[in-house]
Amino acid sequence: MFSFRIGPFPVRVYAWFFLSAVLLGQSYGFGWRMAAWIFVVFVSVLCHELGHAVVGRAFGGRPEIHLQAFGGVTFPQFRKGPGPGRQFLLSVAGPLFGLFLGAAAWGLVQFFPPAPGSPADWTMGQFMWVSVAWAIFNLLPILPLDGGQMMMAVIDGVRRKPSVALASWISVVVSVAVGATVSLKWGVDPFLLLFLGLFVFQNVQRARLATRSTSPVPRSSPVDALEATEVESATAEVRDLLQTGKHEAALAVVARLEGRGGPLSTSAALRLRAGIELSRGDNEAAALFAGQSFSVWPTPDAAVVAARANLRLGQPDRARNWLRRAMEAGATLGAVRSDPELGALA
Repeated sequence: MFSFRIGPFPVRVYAWFFLSAVLLGQSYGFGWRMAAWIFVVFVSVLCHELGHAVVGRAFGGRPEIHLQAFGGVTFPQFRKGPGPGRQFLLSVAGPLFGLFLGAAAWGLVQFFPPAPGSPADWTMGQFMWVSVAWAIFNLLPILPLDGGQMMMAVIDGVRRKPSVALASWISVVVSVAVGATVSLKWGVDPFLLLFLGLFVFQNVQRARLATRSTSPVPRSSPVDALEATEVESATAEVRDLLQTGKHEAALAVVARLEGRGGPLSTSAALRLRAGIELSRGDNEAAALFAGQSFSVWPTPDAAVVAARANLRLGQPDRARNWLRRAMEAGATLGAVRSDPELGALA
């Protein structure tokens, strides 16, 4: 991994980003075309994410860009959810910036035409093709693509309540429909089917999480002393890692805890995942993970994280309900009132 900044935006690039670019461009061999392809992918994805970052900053966030396997992600890090209208604009900005890049490449070719068949001619052609193809793909109404985020923003605005489960099931249907249509009309594309299959899996899981986060809370089981010690150790380790922004290392600790099994470890792992997503600015994922954590093992910490995430999503009523659950699970009123972010809700 290496990091740099573009203006106010920190950018982190992971090794898997370049490896996935090589996989996507494997038909280009390992000569200058592969090098040019990796350059095109890097600039195109970075430009796309800069679109999200610029709009996120305009809406008061502190965006951070990560380029990782098969794409990138921008964490806007809002203190409060942007609302359906702003979320729609935040999502559409990425594909638009990508199209602007393609238009810029077209303009350069018109004013400074490269020699036909030259590396410059080939590279500009790739920029133009990628800008259009990736914009179309990203605008499909499938979560977590930008089109899926736009769809969910519209549904949230119409229904006037969070609609994660509904948007996720719509995403599953669209993924299957797109895969079947493309395969029947143009033949099987392994990479496209791989992506769509992954989206189906993710959205089924997301829909179940959204449903379970509002389901009745089961009664907890007796605590195993060794398991409780391991949970405390993992919690402290994740907290220390998050203070230095080491999210991937923190996720590795969580994965280790998940491997232990047991309801307490499972609940703690989900709660820690919620804290990591909260740190990265993905308040929606944080709310879902925290809610599921509480459903597995009703701890006040999980409820407080859920309250914090919902408050940042602009859902104060849900945040109050989670604070009530936190106090029912053992949190004290004094501790809640002393919280600088949640105290006003108590």
